[in-house]
Amino acid sequence: MSKTTLYDIANEFEKSLENLLDHDDLDLIKEIEAIEGEFKSKSTNVAKYIRNLEHLSSGIKEIESNQKKRRITLEKKIQRLKDYLRVNFEKTNTDRLESEDIVIAIYKNPIKVNVVDEDLIPEEFFNINENKVLNKDMIKESLQNGSNVPGCELIQEKRVNIK
Repeated sequence: MSKTTLYDIANEFEKSLENLLDHDDLDLIKEIEAIEGEFKSKSTNVAKYIRNLEHLSSGIKEIESNQKKRRITLEKKIQRLKDYLRVNFEKTNTDRLESEDIVIAIYKNPIKVNVVDEDLIPEEFFNINENKVLNKDMIKESLQNGSNVPGCELIQEKRVNIK
């Protein structure tokens, strides 16, 4: 009586329990116990597989973090070396160097605004954005205190925890 999936086992268990309510049969009780054992075994295997995937995901996350740190370090090093080149080009009043395989050139960036003290800037230079943000904590508190908030309800979901 080996079912292939946890879903099939759970359905069979549910049907057997319904039959047990209609009939008080010793064979049916043994069948339910066998299905329950298979259900526990299959559930345990699924949980172990989930735990394995969580560990794999965690390892990948750690690798991603390390790679991100490495990338940031490389980008900072690139910027320092570019600044080094720029400073030395400026010292020697050089705008361009060409060799057989590379061209190094200094260009002016577009003009940009550098804000020194934002408090001194007149209001006319500010864009005012009014964003409506929903405060779910306030709604939750109101609903828990018995108030009615149209369009909202409190729900409590379930989750699987594997330790």
